[in-house]
Amino acid sequence: MNKSLSTRLMYSFMAIIVIVVVGITAGTSYLIADYFFKIKEEELAQKGHEMADTVEYFVTKDNNRYMLMRYLIAVDRLVGARVWLFDNDYNLLAASNIAADVDAAGKTESGSNKVGTGKPDVSMPAPADRIPVYEYTTRLSEEIKRGQVSRNVNKILKDIYRGESVRSQIYHPYFKQQVILVGVPYGDKLHPRGAILMAEPLSGFGGFLRNVYIFTIIVGLLGLLLSLFMVRSLSRQIVKPLLSMKDATIAIAKGNYSRRVEVESEDEVAELGKAINHLSTELSNYLGKLARMEKIRRDFVANVSHELRTPITIIRGYNDIVSDSLETGDPNKRYCDLIGSETTRLERLVRGLLDISRLQSAEKLKVSDTEPLPLAEIIRNVAEKLKVKAEPKHITLKLQLEEDLQILGNGDQIVQLILLLGDNAIKYSPEGSYVRYETKLQTNGSVEMSVVDNGPGIPEEDLPFIFERFYKVDKSHAQSSLKGTGLGLAIAKEIVRMHGAQIEVFSQMGMGTRFVITFPAETVVCEERRS
Repeated sequence: MNKSLSTRLMYSFMAIIVIVVVGITAGTSYLIADYFFKIKEEELAQKGHEMADTVEYFVTKDNNRYMLMRYLIAVDRLVGARVWLFDNDYNLLAASNIAADVDAAGKTESGSNKVGTGKPDVSMPAPADRIPVYEYTTRLSEEIKRGQVSRNVNKILKDIYRGESVRSQIYHPYFKQQVILVGVPYGDKLHPRGAILMAEPLSGFGGFLRNVYIFTIIVGLLGLLLSLFMVRSLSRQIVKPLLSMKDATIAIAKGNYSRRVEVESEDEVAELGKAINHLSTELSNYLGKLARMEKIRRDFVANVSHELRTPITIIRGYNDIVSDSLETGDPNKRYCDLIGSETTRLERLVRGLLDISRLQSAEKLKVSDTEPLPLAEIIRNVAEKLKVKAEPKHITLKLQLEEDLQILGNGDQIVQLILLLGDNAIKYSPEGSYVRYETKLQTNGSVEMSVVDNGPGIPEEDLPFIFERFYKVDKSHAQSSLKGTGLGLAIAKEIVRMHGAQIEVFSQMGMGTRFVITFPAETVVCEERRS
């Protein structure tokens, strides 16, 4: 379905705004996330390296598991990251998120204090393999080894045991969310004693991004609403002069050359409006010149045709006198006959020119010049006259007429129209063929009259020109029997125009020709008009 220019402009602006908002949101989110991840990774890595010495102390020199776990919990709360401590054999030693083991470690620690002192016994070092591992930590270690996280953790730990620091963003199956994971070794860099993994869930950052998206959506919707009003206003400014230009060009096409486009701005649209106004002025001037030239031509043809009638009549009269005075066998009598036939043809030409000039000088029939005409009766009378031309060629005149059809028109002109079309059909129809007249009342109240022959047809390239004066399809004039003035169809067209009707021609080579005249409903005499 076609959409108006204003609608397309609105959709285009809205699409641009949506693309810009989505692009800005995606770019901003990416930049914020990238910056956040880098900062967090640096922060966790730095904290991990700071923890390494303390963790090594607890693992190698102090068997106070309770204090180690309390330290991990403190770091957890400080940086907001879960801390897991592994030995160099992929075993989990402690985790900051297991409260039950912290309680168990606290009870163990209180039982191991020196009697009467209330202080832990730290006189002997505590190697890693002697640090107690409690129930929940042991269970978590087994889950890590057996579960989905095993492959990722083992790969990360392997890199850490080689003395490397690891930074990654992964989906952590244990925590059921995306995390920033940083791992650093502790102990000797060439031979680490174990690994510290710090995992910070991104739930908080996800909430921040959701807020960014919500804010962006709100801003985008406001931008769309604002653009809707702006585009509607802008489209009116653009489309309004275009609509005015459309109306002006339609009026110009219909002949109203005084119509002008109102130009108020100085942009390209205004330049187009000025160009249309200039075109209208030039067309008006040009057509005025053509009208004056056409009037001069018509007056000239009418005057010359009128002046020719008298000398032609005199020539014909004297030729008849000379012809009558000659004996039947006299060779000069043949010359007189030729002069007579050409004089008759010249008279027909002058009469046709006068008819066209008279018809063209009148815009339309006056009401006083019209009368109800019985179409079927007129066609039958004309057919009787045409039998004289049809019988030598054995052409049958067929009549398919609807009785009681009457039209308002000039009787002489309608008779001339029917006679011209019938004579033209007979002239171009082969011997033994037919010419058919048809009349029919249409559903819209108009009357259609057709003249059909089965002659050779008219070439398609000649159809647009057959109603022009002196135009002949047979340009070679090879067939002397088909000679004519070339004015018949031009006169027919003028008669049709005078009656406010329309004439069309349909032809196919070798299949004949059909002329169709349609008289409008307002010229048809209905029962009310007859009464």
